[in-house]
Amino acid sequence: MQAAKSMAIRFLRTPLGKRLLAAQPLQADGLALQALAGGVHSPAAETIAGADYETIAVSVSSSGVVDLALNRPRKLNAINMAVWNDLADAFRRIDNDPNARCVVLRGEGRHFCTGMDLNVFSQMTALSYQETCDARKREMLRKFILRFQEIISMPEKCRVPVIAAVHGHCIGAAVDLITACDMRYATETANFSVKEIDLGIVADVGTLQRLPAIVGDSRCRELSYTGRDFSGGDALRYGLVLAAYEDEEKLNAEVSKLAEDIASKSPMAVRGTKYAITYQGQHDTATALDQIATWNAAMLLGHDVEEALAATMEKRKAHFPRT
Repeated sequence: MQAAKSMAIRFLRTPLGKRLLAAQPLQADGLALQALAGGVHSPAAETIAGADYETIAVSVSSSGVVDLALNRPRKLNAINMAVWNDLADAFRRIDNDPNARCVVLRGEGRHFCTGMDLNVFSQMTALSYQETCDARKREMLRKFILRFQEIISMPEKCRVPVIAAVHGHCIGAAVDLITACDMRYATETANFSVKEIDLGIVADVGTLQRLPAIVGDSRCRELSYTGRDFSGGDALRYGLVLAAYEDEEKLNAEVSKLAEDIASKSPMAVRGTKYAITYQGQHDTATALDQIATWNAAMLLGHDVEEALAATMEKRKAHFPRT
């Protein structure tokens, strides 16, 4: 550790290192050295544990499972501007938290989420009409849409797996959100709808881009053209969810069990597996194979591999670092 710190200090004395320090001054406690490595492992980095939000309830288990619950039950967990901001901050913290191993995304109260709060549309319109230039109005609306897309994509881009647990209604923007998750589970009586068509809107923050790969092109078209309701049992048959349980209690118990199992695995292996699966979905097979060859060439000599092999040989549970 001391040798590595000495090497880092020597690097910071080079011209390149000095330029980096212009943006991140060296601190005597060495936190800046860690921040230069990405900030992920810095004790000063904001973590999800203890985060306090207006619209999201957060808890973190001792094993690193993050329970992230939409918490506007009186408003049926509709997504207002505060929810958008809270989701963005929560996933930013999770991504920077070395203790986070897996995320369960669910909703408090009777429903998972009833989609976009209609007040968001009026707020967007009011803000855009502060501009007198039509072109600038459209540019502002485009920026809103791109920001919503960015936040919806955060579960997909999060370095740890995100599991959606759906009960009650899952409508409109809520479908956008769950399609960006790694896995989805529901109650048999959950109610889904790609509702935008009934509002005269083309779904624009992820459903039309992700749902075809999940349920198939034709099924996506049917659900999106009609906006019809479909149940948790239907969602299971379509492939949108991996299991449909008889009630919310059973759903939460089974999803928590799955999350704890994932959290017990090597965090490096889980993160690398998620990255590789996501990467292959966006590239051809040859490019994806090249990516994973490069990844494992860098990662196979890590401590997690040594610990996993030793635990297997010794017939004991593996214990991995909290990073």
